[in-house]
Amino acid sequence: MKISPRITSLISASALVLAACGGESSSSTTTSPAVAELTIATAFYPLTEIVDRVSEGLSIDIVNLTPPGVGAHDHELTASQLDDLTKVDAVFFLGGGLQPSVEKAVTQLGAGITAVNLMDHVQTIDAAKAEKDSDHDHDHGHSDSDTDPHVWLDPANMVSMTAAVVATLTTLSPENTTAFDTNAASYVAELEKLGTTIDDTFTTCVSRALVTSHDAFGYFAARAKLDTVPIAGVNPENEPSAKELEEIAQVAREAQATTVFFEAQLPEALAKTVASSIGAEVDVVDPIETISQADLTAGETYISIQMKNIASVAKGLRCS
Repeated sequence: MKISPRITSLISASALVLAACGGESSSSTTTSPAVAELTIATAFYPLTEIVDRVSEGLSIDIVNLTPPGVGAHDHELTASQLDDLTKVDAVFFLGGGLQPSVEKAVTQLGAGITAVNLMDHVQTIDAAKAEKDSDHDHDHGHSDSDTDPHVWLDPANMVSMTAAVVATLTTLSPENTTAFDTNAASYVAELEKLGTTIDDTFTTCVSRALVTSHDAFGYFAARAKLDTVPIAGVNPENEPSAKELEEIAQVAREAQATTVFFEAQLPEALAKTVASSIGAEVDVVDPIETISQADLTAGETYISIQMKNIASVAKGLRCS
């Protein structure tokens, strides 16, 4: 049985309780716990979902390095996580300055651990060029890399990363090739359907300006052929000045934007400031990297959250 990354801690706790009460059992037989064929580390949620879907039905343990509800950008690996990372068979991460703590740890791993930078397997957007091409050219404080790291928000990149994950897992566990391929084909079909939904939903919109509180939606916007107007940069901690806020508000007015979007995990003050200055509404979009435990427990996934993003943005931009 595959051990879900969401219940690993509960399984461990239950095992301790059972061990303590072992003397009360009337059975003389004991069942040894299943040993995972592989242990795979993933940097944060969307990558975790890829490995989870590809390895469905197999005995593979997944270690998510970013706990549910924790921001991927600034999460610092704990000593325990660093120790766990030395015991995995492979780790999947995204370079480009998204998670400096993870990237640093990966460089220190032994030769026996396969480290895969999935940024090498996707079509990337040059963050600096995208900002220069937009109507607002002030500095938003991007990371050290000029590459926008939020690649997963275009389903096409999720498809590419899934292929890379399959290739790696097949090398590590060739006896499960058929299962990996079958699982991946099912997941890819869902991702491609999601991509088609984005393509079809945003063909006709009153406004094509996606005004967001955080510069995380460039890939979603590019897929939907929308123009991004981010209030803050790739790093959400870098807040714009009053002058920059007014510049963004002016762009939003000219683009006839009636909605400013903020992330559920971030303070909405910035979005509300711009929204109030142009007489707009506010709504929520989710970058998915900080999915909460409550959402996971409720069965939310990358695809279900993206469908909510599509609905919210289409409503805000008055698409038909």
